[in-house]
Amino acid sequence: MRILISGLAYDDGKSGISEYIQKVVEELSHHARIDLIMLEQDIGKFPVKNDAIHFIPVSNKLHKPILSMLYHLYILPHKVRKWKNRYDFMFLPAGNRRIMASYPLKTVVTIHDLSQFHIPMKYDKFRMFYITSIIPRYLKDADVIMAVSEQTKKDLIQFYHIPESRIIVNHNGFSQEKFQNSHPIDEVMNKYHLSKPFLLYISRIEHPGKNHLNLIKAYEHLPQEMKNKYDLVLGGSDWNGAETVHRYVEASTAKNSIHFLGFVPNQDLKALYEQCELYIFPSLWEGFGLSLLEAMACGAPVICSNCSSLPEVGGDAVFTFDPKDAWDIRNRIVEIMGNRDTRETMIRKGYERIKEFSWERHAKAILELKVKN
Repeated sequence: MRILISGLAYDDGKSGISEYIQKVVEELSHHARIDLIMLEQDIGKFPVKNDAIHFIPVSNKLHKPILSMLYHLYILPHKVRKWKNRYDFMFLPAGNRRIMASYPLKTVVTIHDLSQFHIPMKYDKFRMFYITSIIPRYLKDADVIMAVSEQTKKDLIQFYHIPESRIIVNHNGFSQEKFQNSHPIDEVMNKYHLSKPFLLYISRIEHPGKNHLNLIKAYEHLPQEMKNKYDLVLGGSDWNGAETVHRYVEASTAKNSIHFLGFVPNQDLKALYEQCELYIFPSLWEGFGLSLLEAMACGAPVICSNCSSLPEVGGDAVFTFDPKDAWDIRNRIVEIMGNRDTRETMIRKGYERIKEFSWERHAKAILELKVKN
């Protein structure tokens, strides 16, 4: 079998979608030859390389979103039309970012989330036009539409008016292999100058979508003795609106207890998850939320927003809160941190919950979808 995959939404390897591309390409490569379309500058960064993966390089000029969108819409279909006899099917791993105007080859499209419909001002007017008008216009012509959660399926039905019968839910996976080259705990703690127990959130610094401000406000409202004991650690690169978050913290009375780590490489994640006293996921909307599973796998108790896909993914291993209410977040933190037995139960349930998610199962489901549709 031979599969053509677009990796043009790779985000320099620094996003959830980039991890999705890595893991699915790796798993599919165990069953087929993969021809992966990527920017020239990303090929060297792509961590998965084996005899089954072959790269099709494209110009780094397509790093610009507008050029990448246009290439996907109009130029790529023309190329695929010439190549179609070489492949069994095509896979678009980020259909909510890059879609094609036509499908000369049987195509499976993954949709991760439609968070822009739930978070006002998440994107500028041009990108919103692309998301609200262009993507739904062409997505309906894809052979297989795959959502990574039941919540994303609901959003596809509600906002894109895709018939329910045309959407397949295929949950993302999780693999402990992500942490196999992890750095020692002491090395990581020293690297980030973390000397106190801490509460943790790993996400790009994006305002308002990732909801850092309400988490920070919740931390400010904690009892003084708790703030004295625990720092708040925020890992992730700066994205849209990050300056609002940094500006707020600079003016906060708790600023000396709030740590921004910047982008955290995979080798450092395990130590942070293992050392945190509580993992907090306050995002306003997620199509899946991989870091929730990562934290569970490393033995961290997890609390998260009571909306979008997070309760679906977390199941009975998580406690939830209203992400728009800083006091509700604060109260949940106090409740969990004040009860060791509850935290231990959450940790045990977390270990069980992650067994429900597998990249191998996810990839095999894609192969089966191609056969069935």
